[in-house]
Amino acid sequence: MSWLRAARREAGALWILMLVLLAGALNAAGVIQFGQTLSHMTGNLTKLGLSLAEGGPVLLIGGFLLAFLLGATVSGYAFPTHSLGLWQRCGFVLLTCGGLLLMSESLPFPDALRMVAVAGVLGAQNGLALRYRGILTRTTHMTGHLTDCGAALGRMLHSRRFLGEDLRLFLFHLLCLIFFALGVVFVAWSSPWLRERIGLDAIDLAAVCYLLAGGFTLLRVVWHRWNLRREDVP
Repeated sequence: MSWLRAARREAGALWILMLVLLAGALNAAGVIQFGQTLSHMTGNLTKLGLSLAEGGPVLLIGGFLLAFLLGATVSGYAFPTHSLGLWQRCGFVLLTCGGLLLMSESLPFPDALRMVAVAGVLGAQNGLALRYRGILTRTTHMTGHLTDCGAALGRMLHSRRFLGEDLRLFLFHLLCLIFFALGVVFVAWSSPWLRERIGLDAIDLAAVCYLLAGGFTLLRVVWHRWNLRREDVP
């Protein structure tokens, strides 16, 4: 059962990978349904500058930026410190995100408002700001993971040692890139079939994934507390 013990030791990393998978799924859903990448604020800030200079949808793109900021603000309020004991709040944040996505899809909102809701959900997720081995990890932006993956590889090439902490970090950031891509592939493959069979759009599918992830997180909290109570019983 060594693999099970290893999974328990790396529970934080596995949970981060789950969030990265969700981010890939939701970002792909935004592209499929609206033609917009709603997690990458660097590109949206560039588009805002171009819109101001050349004329364009300033209010729409500004709405993406503001919604992302507000979502991150909510997570910052819910997680004022990076504590391992706040998994329960993470579960509630994910459930809230899934509920918001479903509400935006089920009510007759215009596409602009629905896109803003997706940007807010991604901001809330990215604002969780989880840490892996002391490194601040964002789960919706892959630029940082790609950079850190390359930096860890460069350090290993320089030292000619492909072991230790640099190898662990290289593999972690590489897995984040892979899981983001897997989330994209999952939505791209499954959403056309689900839309044809049961009428679920890509955002609906992503919302269900968020609800499942939130429920799983809360179940983990309950399971952990139950085990602690069982150990305390003489």
